Amino acid sequence: MIGSRLLWAAAGFALAATLPAAPTASGAPARPRVAFIVESWYPHSHADVIGTRLLEGYRVGERVYPAPATVASVYAVAPRPSDQTRALAARYGFRLAGSIAEALQGAGAPSRLGVDGILVATREDPSEAGESPSPTPRLQQMREIYRILDQTGSRVPVFIDKMLAANWQDSQTIVTEAVRRGIPLMAGSVLPFTPLDRPVRRGKPEVAVVMAAGPYWALAFHAAELLQGYLERRGPRETGVASVREVGRGYATMPDRDRWGGRVFDALLASGRTRRGRGGEEGQVLLIQYADGTRAVLALVPRAFDEAEFLLGAQFADGTISTGGLVLPHEPFDHFGYLVHALAELYTTGRSPVPVERTLLTTGIVLAGLEARARGGAVTWPSLAVSYPVSPRP
Repeated sequence: MIGSRLLWAAAGFALAATLPAAPTASGAPARPRVAFIVESWYPHSHADVIGTRLLEGYRVGERVYPAPATVASVYAVAPRPSDQTRALAARYGFRLAGSIAEALQGAGAPSRLGVDGILVATREDPSEAGESPSPTPRLQQMREIYRILDQTGSRVPVFIDKMLAANWQDSQTIVTEAVRRGIPLMAGSVLPFTPLDRPVRRGKPEVAVVMAAGPYWALAFHAAELLQGYLERRGPRETGVASVREVGRGYATMPDRDRWGGRVFDALLASGRTRRGRGGEEGQVLLIQYADGTRAVLALVPRAFDEAEFLLGAQFADGTISTGGLVLPHEPFDHFGYLVHALAELYTTGRSPVPVERTLLTTGIVLAGLEARARGGAVTWPSLAVSYPVSPRP
C-alpha cells in the first residue's frame, strides 16, 4: 500500500494567470523548459496535441491562456514516416536529441540538468494475457531518467502520459522510486480533467458504471481514469480495490446484474448521443469491488456509439440513477487544454495537482482485467488497495 505525498491543489486549476516563474533578464517571466521523450511526434499524436499547446498556448472552455512552458528538447524513440520532429525543431527552436540523456542534459554536460521538467509519451502496450515481462520499456526509460536526476542532484517534475507501465510490478516500482526520491510525478489520461457534457450526481453511490465503445487495449485505461476521477470524490480518502472480475457477454444474464449496475448500464446504453446500436458481441465487462464496499462496472461495448463518447452513471442508496457523459471534440482537440492546464501547475510550481496514486490504481485495474480475462475468473491483488487522500476540488 503506497501512501500519497502529492495532495490535490485546494484551489483547483484556476491558476494559470498567477503561476509563479523566475524572471528573465528582460523582466518577463521565464517559461519552464520541458524535455519530451516520445514515441514519435506526428499530427494529432499526444506529443502533438500536448506539445503544441505548451509552445503556442491553449484554450480552457472559452478562455485562452498563453503558453505556460516551452519544449526544450525532443527525443523521438521510434519516429514514424510522418514524424514532424525535425520540422518542428526548425520552427520552434527546440533541440533534437538522440537519447534520453541528451534530451535532459544536452551534449557534453553530464554534471547538470538542462531542463525544468520531463514529459514521457512513449508507447506502452500491455500483453493481452496480462503478464508483460519486466523490465518493461517504460520502466527502462524511467530508470534512465531517475539515474540522470540522481547524477545531477535534480528533482524536476515528470509527467507520464496514460498508464504507468505494462505490468503491475513495474508500475509500482516507478511510483515507489519517485516517492523515495521526492520527485513530483504525475500520470494519466486527459479524461478526468475534461468536464462532462452531462454531469453525474456527486456523492457516494452504491454502484457506478463507465462505458466506452472501442477495443479494450485502446480505451479501457481512459474509461478507468474517468471512473476513478468520479469515484474518488465519494470520501476524503481512497482505499483502493479488493477484486476485479471479467464477465464479458455473461454480464447480460447475471442473476445479480441489477446489484452490479444493470439498470445504470441499460440507461447509459440508451442515452448515448452518438448511438449506433447495441454493439458487437466481443465486448468486455469488468466488475470492480472497491475495498469500502462500493461496486463499479467498466464496460467496453464496441460499435455501440462513437469512440469519442464516454458514458458515466451511478445508482445511489435511495435507488435513484444519475447518468451523464461526454463526447470528446475532434480537431483541434481542445479538450487537451484541460490537461495542459494541469501540466502548467506541475511544471511551474513543482507540485502535481492530482495524486499519481490515482493512475497507479487505474493502471492496476486495467492490468487486473486483462489477467482476469485470461484466467476466466476474479483477480485479487492485495496491492490494489492503493490508499491516498483526496482533497475536494471545484
